[in-house]
Amino acid sequence: MRWLVLPLLFATAPVALSPALAQQTPLSPRPLGVPPAVNPPPPPVASPPVRPGPAARAVPAPVAAGLAQDLEAALEIDAVARGLAAQRDAVRARDAQVRSPIAGSPAIGGSFRADTRGVNRAREWDVEIGAPLWLPGQRSALAGTVEAGVAEQARRLALRRLEVAALLRDAYWAVGLAEAELAVARDRLATARDVARDLDRRAALGDISATDALLGRNEVLSAELELARAEAARETARAAYATLTGGSVTALAGIRPEAPARSAEDHPALVAAEAALATAEAQSRLVAATPIDNPEVGLFTRRQGGNLTEDGYSFGIRLRVPLPTDARNTPRRAEAEAGRTRASADLAQARRTVQGEIALARVALNAAEAERRLAAQRKAVADQQLAASRAAFRAGEIGAFDLFRVRQLQIEAQAADARAVVAAGRARSRLNQAMGAVPGG
Repeated sequence: MRWLVLPLLFATAPVALSPALAQQTPLSPRPLGVPPAVNPPPPPVASPPVRPGPAARAVPAPVAAGLAQDLEAALEIDAVARGLAAQRDAVRARDAQVRSPIAGSPAIGGSFRADTRGVNRAREWDVEIGAPLWLPGQRSALAGTVEAGVAEQARRLALRRLEVAALLRDAYWAVGLAEAELAVARDRLATARDVARDLDRRAALGDISATDALLGRNEVLSAELELARAEAARETARAAYATLTGGSVTALAGIRPEAPARSAEDHPALVAAEAALATAEAQSRLVAATPIDNPEVGLFTRRQGGNLTEDGYSFGIRLRVPLPTDARNTPRRAEAEAGRTRASADLAQARRTVQGEIALARVALNAAEAERRLAAQRKAVADQQLAASRAAFRAGEIGAFDLFRVRQLQIEAQAADARAVVAAGRARSRLNQAMGAVPGG
């Protein structure tokens, strides 16, 4: 009896759940009755477990690192992630300047001079090679900016990983929801056909009218239509997921709920903001260490010839030392201080934002779990009510219309329970996202 009831209760559930839930945020809902989510850190889910539906029981256990593997595949084709990786390498390349013994590129110069009174009266030429010199503390300050810049880009890349994980979770749970709805649609069709056969048999025996038998046939057609829609939705969701990952669908072998995140101490948003502040402070130190442009020293040789000049070669050294001015240094100091202030404010705001999102996600999770428990109780009562109505119908105590009215109530209870299960799974995902947890992290 129970297996007949299960599909019926979802008669209207797929229509109510598909559009809204399939487009949830990356912290997407757990699919209706889909097996626990893909990203499984070692410990099992600590919060009240989500009850698996028909699809969950049918899907084999997936590879633990499935979602993590798909995340790596998605990052490989993500334009923002690739740009950040390239920028990190570009910052690291500045280390070549730090290793150089001079502060910039050397230069070669020369000149020639001749007297206008005639050929060979007087002529002079010289050749010079020069290079800029490091200021005291400038080289170590520059090395600090390189180190801080590389670390910042690496942290930004980790933050982008979390952002892509949010997109991947959304697409992943969209597939899970589509799979669950497909399983429900199949069960609904199987149950509708069973009820239709029962009604046709009763009509043939004269126990019920032919009009009542048409109710069962209508339900079969409705279930077949819903099954066709669910199959199309499943294929669409899988295609969207594959597009995001570049074709990798390792995680879709089985969908499982995520384990709860343990801590938000290393939240990528906070770490990235801290790295940005470290870069700004390193830039401030570099500005302080370079109050003037780099001095230049040059060695030259001169050749003189002609009747009115000292004939022969000479050697010398030139030194050029720029002087500090407010016109040069004030804007640079102000810009560096502005960058440090901005980075400090961004860090403080990131901390407030993360703390607020975690608090809101915890409240939402507690509310979703409470709703799930109440919905489960309501569904259990509705299941018993439907089972009793089926027995009464077979005994001829109630008619088909009464049976379908009770069945509709049970469908509503099942839909509410399914939405509550999805809401609980979505709330768990949102909490993990708010805490900065990535699949496989």
